[in-house]
Amino acid sequence: MSEEGESALGSICLLVDSIQHAKSAKLASVEPGSVESFYMLAAFCFDAARKMEYMFKATRQFAEQADRPLAREIRADNDAVKKAGGGEKNYWKPTAEALEKIMLRLYNEIGDEHDRLLRDAAK
Repeated sequence: MSEEGESALGSICLLVDSIQHAKSAKLASVEPGSVESFYMLAAFCFDAARKMEYMFKATRQFAEQADRPLAREIRADNDAVKKAGGGEKNYWKPTAEALEKIMLRLYNEIGDEHDRLLRDAAK
């Protein structure tokens, strides 16, 4: 593997294993449905998004070698999510529904293969 590739993988390794208040209980720390529980979930979502941005920074030097059909699929899915949210007053519900549909499609497409690869690697 190239030095750039090893650097990218090392950077990804360092960014993925940190969570908010790492060793403390999460569910026991909030009352379900409370304002604080909403903010806890928002913090975890924003933290996941932040890590995805770091992943881009760590791997952007490989973008030119991207799989072209996958890039087209990503663009089509991004467009579908934007279209679902539209300029509606209630933006988040249709956006979440569009994202769920895409997530399930992807899982149905790759879930079995991923599980097989994981089992094989764990042997």
